[in-house]
Amino acid sequence: MMDRIYSSQAKDWFWAIASPALFCVLATSALLAEAQIPVSVYDQATAAFQQGQMDEAERVLRSVLRDHPRDAQALGLLGVVLDAQKRYEEAETCYSQSLKLAPKSAALQNNLGNHYLARGMPDRARTTFLRVVAIDPGHPNANLQLAQMSVSRKEGKEALQYLNRLPDTEQASLTVQLLRARALYSSGQRVAAEQIVTQIEKQATGDPRPAFSLGMVFVEWERFAEAERAFNRALEAAPANFDILYNLGLAATRAGHLDRAQEVFEVALRQRPEDVDCLYGLARVQAQQGKNYLATGLLVKAQRLAPNRPDVLLFLAHTSEQLGFYGDSASAYDQYLKLRPDDDMARRERGFALTRSGKMKDGLQDLEWYTQKHPKEADGLYKLAIAEMLGDREKALKHLTQALESAPDQLPIRYARALLQYQEGKPAQSIEDLKVVLQHEPDNVRALDLLGQSLLLLDQPQEAAKPLSRAVELAPKDPTLLIHYSRVLRRLGRKVDAEMMLARFKEVATEEGRQRPHTGLFDYLNLSPAEKHAHYLDNLQKRLTANPEDTGLRVQWGKAMLEEGKIAEALETFHQVQKLTQDGNLAAECGKALLEYEQYQAATPFLEAAAGSASSPAEVRLDLALAVFHAKGPKEGLASLDQMPAEQRKGDYYLLQAQMLDALGQFQEAVETLNRGFRAAPTRPDLYFQASLFLIKHNKYEEAQQLLRQALRIVPDTPELMFTQAILFELLKQPEDAKKLLTRMQSRWPEWEMPYLIHGIILEIHLFSEEAKSMLETAIALGANDPAAYYFLALATMHASPDDTENARKVISQALTLSPEDPYILSLAGKNALSRKDYAAAIEHLTAAVRYKPDLVEARYALSAAYRATGDQERFATELKEAQRLEKESPQADSADAPVRQLLFTVRAPGRPSP
Repeated sequence: MMDRIYSSQAKDWFWAIASPALFCVLATSALLAEAQIPVSVYDQATAAFQQGQMDEAERVLRSVLRDHPRDAQALGLLGVVLDAQKRYEEAETCYSQSLKLAPKSAALQNNLGNHYLARGMPDRARTTFLRVVAIDPGHPNANLQLAQMSVSRKEGKEALQYLNRLPDTEQASLTVQLLRARALYSSGQRVAAEQIVTQIEKQATGDPRPAFSLGMVFVEWERFAEAERAFNRALEAAPANFDILYNLGLAATRAGHLDRAQEVFEVALRQRPEDVDCLYGLARVQAQQGKNYLATGLLVKAQRLAPNRPDVLLFLAHTSEQLGFYGDSASAYDQYLKLRPDDDMARRERGFALTRSGKMKDGLQDLEWYTQKHPKEADGLYKLAIAEMLGDREKALKHLTQALESAPDQLPIRYARALLQYQEGKPAQSIEDLKVVLQHEPDNVRALDLLGQSLLLLDQPQEAAKPLSRAVELAPKDPTLLIHYSRVLRRLGRKVDAEMMLARFKEVATEEGRQRPHTGLFDYLNLSPAEKHAHYLDNLQKRLTANPEDTGLRVQWGKAMLEEGKIAEALETFHQVQKLTQDGNLAAECGKALLEYEQYQAATPFLEAAAGSASSPAEVRLDLALAVFHAKGPKEGLASLDQMPAEQRKGDYYLLQAQMLDALGQFQEAVETLNRGFRAAPTRPDLYFQASLFLIKHNKYEEAQQLLRQALRIVPDTPELMFTQAILFELLKQPEDAKKLLTRMQSRWPEWEMPYLIHGIILEIHLFSEEAKSMLETAIALGANDPAAYYFLALATMHASPDDTENARKVISQALTLSPEDPYILSLAGKNALSRKDYAAAIEHLTAAVRYKPDLVEARYALSAAYRATGDQERFATELKEAQRLEKESPQADSADAPVRQLLFTVRAPGRPSP
């Protein structure tokens, strides 16, 4: 993104020194003027022109031409007058007529050349000036203009030839000396050019213009520090001159003197607070200082003042992206592309921003279009693959491989492929790519982390510990690394060290807070998710401080507070937005955010305000019905839903209606409505999630799996839907598919406890108890506080370490605290007490277990054993007989299904904070 070198005003001032006047008033000539026209008439027109009285000059000349339409001099003079008024088409007609009368007139040809310069037609101007010097080889203006054009084309030797034709009286002028220095520099004669510049610097007095012109020369030579010094000298002579301030700011920026540039731009903006170029220049400085939040504020103001400035929009898109405001970035790219529709790279970046903001379908459209047009460009293939990693992973792998064929040294691409290979259960291939990354960047924390995880997946914990240990050294407060390293240490039997890592994790988590998993993309080689979130919050707060009346920023801040679990602060922020604006879209956004965080009562008034119009979108009406359903009940929810116009009743409508019908106990109607919804292709992940729960609750696993496949094609990368699919794999007896998906989720959302929890449960169900312990302990450290976590951890402990009865007892106690009436936990507590020969406790727990679930066979057998150990033969026989009867009459179903299924109904919806 290049700076503007000078403002239009400064450009004019520079050329006022560096060039002669562009329009030369014609001298009276017998060759051009008709003899009967008095010379005084031309003098009168010339005098009016020189005094700026264009109307008078035009009146005099048109009066002459009424009587003498073939007077070449009058026609030529009229062309000059019209040019001065920017009436270029009329002027060109005059020049054309005059040159038909006097084609060999150097003066007329010269003014026509100046005319083309004024119109921004340099090629025509050059052709015309060449005709001038063909007629008059020593013509001063034509040679000077040709020299200038040659310098602009970096043809210094040619420029010197034109300059050498100038008369001796012109050679010493500042104009010619500056141009000669530029020509010499361009032709490689830099010593001679420097000598001229030094001489000009010595001769400079209190006039700011020579110093300013030298500054412009240094800018052309890209010697920005010297340009800055020259502009500073000009500023000393004219301290309030805006053009000097502006160009000094640009030069200081390019010289890397950002503090000075900021100071100068701020002074200039005090003079002209709405100067767009100056706002843009200061924004560049702020961005280079890492203050993108300030730069964005300046660019937003500049964009309001000049909505059709492409450079402002492009820069705004970039700074918004740096701040993590991907939706804003995509919006800025969208506006830019309306002005520059042929900018393919901008369309690519818009697509990437859209995917990162969660708008996958629109983003993929742009990225696929770009890669079809540029099939070998690595960056386009890489960004398309990153988006596809959330959906079609086979395509993602293909495009990453193609990108590496075009750019094998691009480490971010190689890392992304390594990550994908790991998530797909191919750690060996992942390691090959990671070795290349670490060969070039041995301290790349994310690559070290992934290498450790890949080695662990290959069951090489000893090797995995090495890169993870190094990663923790480099980033000792990275929560993801602490989790992964603790798992490896536990696998190595270094339990004390593992506990130390988890303790450090808890400290970091307490300091920074933990967020739930987000949809959308993250930067694979940049910050960790936790750092990214902290960076986003910091930038958002700074932007809001700088723009307190920006209601859009306030809504974003309210959402951030919800994510932090600060419900009251979020509500206060949203109420402030309501006071500042009646914008229905913002009200809907506030209501939607509250809805996602289960604040149904609070969400209702916002959504009612947003849904008040007859033209309210279907999405808002669905949100309102959902809020009413949870706040008041299914009957009221259905009544609200029924208010939706028929044309808005699509797939999501039927999913929500089915949910409400099920809550009313109308199962058959709910099933019929759900089937209708499937056919209408719903789009909302929250409604897909609830529909899948409905099907699982009614043991319709195959139908639920079919629904989830459809859902994840439409809304990929939704954590709760992926989690539900993993549990369904287990319920459908596909544990390997479940573990593969959970491994991918752990990599995708390393600080979310639920994938570790269900992974640990599945491992324990299939008796991989040692590995299950590690997973479950990690889940608990991450905040899992579900009784199932402690129940299965106790089971894993008892299976992996049968003699460690005391630790098992402690874990079971935690489970009982959370769910004191759970028969499975009570049964396990009884069996643990039995193994410790605490028969009284065993009988107490087991008796409670069969009281809550009389057909729990395992508890009956354990209770009979406890009575036998205490010598109570009668009760022993009674319980044994009952256990055998139950086992014979009703073979026990897999008891593990119950807690696994139950976990689904405790999963929090997308984006919600920990309780």
